[in-house]
Amino acid sequence: MLADLASGRSETLARIQAVRKETTEAVGKILETSEKQAQSVKRQIIGAAELDARNAQLRSLERAINEVFDLAAKQISLVSGVPQEQAVATLIREGLDVIGPRAKVSCASKDRKAVSSAIRKLGRKAKLSLDDGEIDTMGGVILTTPDGTVRFDNTFEARLERMRPTLRKAVAAILTGAE
Repeated sequence: MLADLASGRSETLARIQAVRKETTEAVGKILETSEKQAQSVKRQIIGAAELDARNAQLRSLERAINEVFDLAAKQISLVSGVPQEQAVATLIREGLDVIGPRAKVSCASKDRKAVSSAIRKLGRKAKLSLDDGEIDTMGGVILTTPDGTVRFDNTFEARLERMRPTLRKAVAAILTGAE
């Protein structure tokens, strides 16, 4: 019986040793898996934070670009005198290139004098008439064929919008220092 007890004790100790080994291995695997999951979560959190930071930076850059465009539009609307007359004449010539030598010219009330002067100067090359109405614009002109079928908007706002994609890249490069 003592021999049986000794044998049972040896078997029990062997089983305890085996269970300890299995438990230690299982705990090791659990810790390894937990560490991998923690690293994965950490990478996700860092990635999301970096993305949020980049998006915030892009929103800030977009606001700054819009402010530059708004400031430019305000500065353009303040042009007067000879530079205004030259600009209006250029805008009318560009419009004539698009719609032909006969056109009705519309403008804002503040530009009527400059537009009238440009029409007189261009009168030898084209048949232009100043529209009696006025348009709501910060500056520039809209040319329309006499029958009204073709219209070319060459106001400052329209030109700025047409040029915005190209100008936006240049402004963004200047603002970010990536010239």
